[in-house]
Amino acid sequence: MRHTFSRMAGVSGIILSLVFAGLSSGFAEDGYPADYTPSTPAEGGGRKSLDRVFAVSTYMTDKLEAAGGEQSPECYRACLTIPLNESIACAEANDTYAGSESCEKDAAQKMAACDPQCSGSGS
Repeated sequence: MRHTFSRMAGVSGIILSLVFAGLSSGFAEDGYPADYTPSTPAEGGGRKSLDRVFAVSTYMTDKLEAAGGEQSPECYRACLTIPLNESIACAEANDTYAGSESCEKDAAQKMAACDPQCSGSGS
């Protein structure tokens, strides 16, 4: 019985470690960055793929404002702009709200990786 309990405790510890490792990665459970507010489908699913682009644009604006707006480093602004442009092209190619989810997730993840100080590989 004691051996079974210690094995269960060990397995529980591993599971908790994996859960906390997932939380510390900075990405919410559904694949978006933790500080990102994803777009939401309208009742009945009547949204367009551009609604996802608007959510990405809002995220970019918030990140820019937090980094000093126009005073932020040019490399940071470029790092944020590239995923926005990619999300626009992706949303045009996947012209349904459901079909463009990856466009929004990819852009948000890329923006989250941008370094406001342009000091590392995330810029």
